[in-house]
Amino acid sequence: MTDSRTGRKAGRVCVLAVFTLLLVAFPAIVFDFYYDLNDDTLIKDIVSGAYTGMPSGYSVQLLYPLSWLLALLYKAVPNAAWYGLFLCVCQFGAAFLIAVRLTALFQSTKGRIMALLAEFFLLFGLFLRELVIVQYSVTAGMCMMCAVFLFITSDNKKGRNVIPLLLVVLAFMIRTEVCLMLMPFVLMAGLFKWASEETIFTGANFRKYLALIGGALLGMLVMFSLNMLAYRANDWGNFRDFFDARTKLYDFYDLPVYDENKAFYESVGLSRESYALLENYNFALDESIDTWLLESMVRYQRRQLNDTFGLVSKNSVREAFWLYQQRILKQMSAADLAVAAAYGLYVVFCMIPAVKNRQIGAVFRRIVPKIALLLVIRSVLWLYLYMMDRVLERVTMPLLMTELAFILGFLLYDLRRLEKSAEPKKEGITATTVYLLVIFLLAAAFAVNFGRVNDEYEARARADMRWHAFMDYCREHADAYYVMDVYSATSYEGASYSEKMFEDVDNACKNYDYCGGWLAKSPLARKKLADKGFRDMQSALLQEKGAYFVAAPDRDMEWLLAYYAKRGVRVQCRCADAIRTDSGDVAFLVYDIRRDDDETGR
Repeated sequence: MTDSRTGRKAGRVCVLAVFTLLLVAFPAIVFDFYYDLNDDTLIKDIVSGAYTGMPSGYSVQLLYPLSWLLALLYKAVPNAAWYGLFLCVCQFGAAFLIAVRLTALFQSTKGRIMALLAEFFLLFGLFLRELVIVQYSVTAGMCMMCAVFLFITSDNKKGRNVIPLLLVVLAFMIRTEVCLMLMPFVLMAGLFKWASEETIFTGANFRKYLALIGGALLGMLVMFSLNMLAYRANDWGNFRDFFDARTKLYDFYDLPVYDENKAFYESVGLSRESYALLENYNFALDESIDTWLLESMVRYQRRQLNDTFGLVSKNSVREAFWLYQQRILKQMSAADLAVAAAYGLYVVFCMIPAVKNRQIGAVFRRIVPKIALLLVIRSVLWLYLYMMDRVLERVTMPLLMTELAFILGFLLYDLRRLEKSAEPKKEGITATTVYLLVIFLLAAAFAVNFGRVNDEYEARARADMRWHAFMDYCREHADAYYVMDVYSATSYEGASYSEKMFEDVDNACKNYDYCGGWLAKSPLARKKLADKGFRDMQSALLQEKGAYFVAAPDRDMEWLLAYYAKRGVRVQCRCADAIRTDSGDVAFLVYDIRRDDDETGR
């Protein structure tokens, strides 16, 4: 009997492994996997060694233990795409775990097939872009989504919930901010499971759920402590202070406008020319832009912005509520609509048997508190994002994913209650109807989403032509060093410059760097300059055998001339070369920055 049961489980796992491989194969064959933003490619460059020539665990964005492990893999097999593989394993691994749980919840073959079809169309109908164009924040969100779903649908008598706990810790290491944002959903899932116990207030249940919460918190604390320990060195410690101030200023507070705040800027010694570097994100040029200056700007901005019970934000609560209302009424995405439909479907699904059995009051008492608490959590999080003005797709998509997983978990939980009802056959017909409706709607969403992703994929292919031309140029001129204008390196016609994960993998050290960004002025950035014989970017551009500056053809370079002039150095900005695509279009211009009295050039 045991061998037979084990054989059935093994067979089911094999079937689900094939199902997951099909999930991977579809986007891999039809499209290909992309890193979403240059943030993702820069993390990859750091841990692979393409940034400094040596794999490093100091990726800044990922917690150090995870970065260290990825760097170790790159040291072992340098030419593999370990970081891209890791992100894909996390995302499709989450899909596999959900599929395992779905097939465990359904006893009939028909039910399992419909559940897997629903998962297929849900993933590709709503989240195809996130599976094809991968962003590490969304990957963390998918881990949290999976953790919440597994937790809610677990059997109270059997489940130890170790896997959801590990997923939470993994999400914390990938993107700490996303994990913390979604923690209220995890806590509500724990509250829901605890309340669903036959006897709530028992010593066993207290130990069970407090151990789960304590285990997650302990795991997060250990990873965070190891990260802090790794960055405690003076150089990295000082940079972390600079990084935190930069993040607050750019992501949450914004730069104070120079003309409107001239007195403040003069008091901290920031000229209009240096302000221009902050404005166009090329602040790595100016060594006087340091932690003290950025923290001074942060403190100044805090006094100008809204303060709601100690929470400083760009928008007030009233403004945030209005923006949130506008999104609900006029700006709902496909994922928003799916979440709203899931709420409605859950209520209808619960009410049909309640009306039939005259148990409306009992059902209301069961579902209203759950829905009300879930709506409160989601509304508070959305209001916070609108107050901070951080309503970015890479932030909101994990929020919508997790909320949807929560509602579907509720639906499946109540479905199991119906299976135990007095009329399981009739309720089974109701459940089948619901599943067919869900599959049909998700299939329709898939048709729309496929076209949208295909359009973006083609736009990225056009942008790729320009970015690949730049990287090819750098490889052809390996003895030179190039400093890239930050805004020239972000996108072309709305499509982000990025790289494919598994095509033409090249982890050789790159001979270019950005003139700003979140890694600027870090020990790694300074090491990269020092390895080329440069002290800093400002002097590197002026040396006889120094660095070249690269910018898009439409970028006005007057800001650079004005900056050096303010420093008492008159320079010429001579176009030394043009980087062209295979079709002959000029993608970037290469500038030779030299002093006016230097007639030799390079």
